[in-house]
Amino acid sequence: MNPPLTDDLRDHLIDMWARVTNDGGSVGFVPPVTAADIRPTAARSFEKVRQGTDALVCLTMPTETEKTCKSLRNGAPLETRQNAQNDLVHIPGTDPDNRPATSPSVPLTGERVVAWLLLAESESLLRRHWRTVYRVQVDPDFQGAGLGTALMAAAASYAKETLGLEALTLMTRSGTGAERFYKRCGYREVGRIPGAIRVAPHDSRDEVHFWLDL
Repeated sequence: MNPPLTDDLRDHLIDMWARVTNDGGSVGFVPPVTAADIRPTAARSFEKVRQGTDALVCLTMPTETEKTCKSLRNGAPLETRQNAQNDLVHIPGTDPDNRPATSPSVPLTGERVVAWLLLAESESLLRRHWRTVYRVQVDPDFQGAGLGTALMAAAASYAKETLGLEALTLMTRSGTGAERFYKRCGYREVGRIPGAIRVAPHDSRDEVHFWLDL
């Protein structure tokens, strides 16, 4: 939770952001993009983290376990996948059960960030009892191992136990499969704006709004 935003970490997150986008992910851009295209938007997001208004949640794994995680994508038996996920998934700033620890910021030493998201605080004092989840992404090299679900669960735990929030909300574009993922994470659709997102000429998507009671 809120690891120090070093130059190396910034570059790593931006690189992942570009690769997720080019892999079809719905994180604010459409392919093809480069890290340079994303950097100005990322800088604004990271500045809010630095100021303390937004929170950065990173899912990491020890670098020596990367091969194990990649093997999960290649049809390992269910029991093997579940055991490996239990061993691999760890959130900086939490105990082994992903419950928030006392330290709000833990350096990432010998670990690789494989998924991350942001929790945005509203500028309105009337909306401080919930936050918005955005930029949810899993490294394409590690997708299919349940890491996105673990990231969302840890973010919800952090939001409730540490930030004292009552709910989380998020928005996504239709037509990407993300709607099914968020429903599996416990979110419920509370509305949509038809055609609100124009990803290309003659290709408009609904903006779908989700809500999670904590």
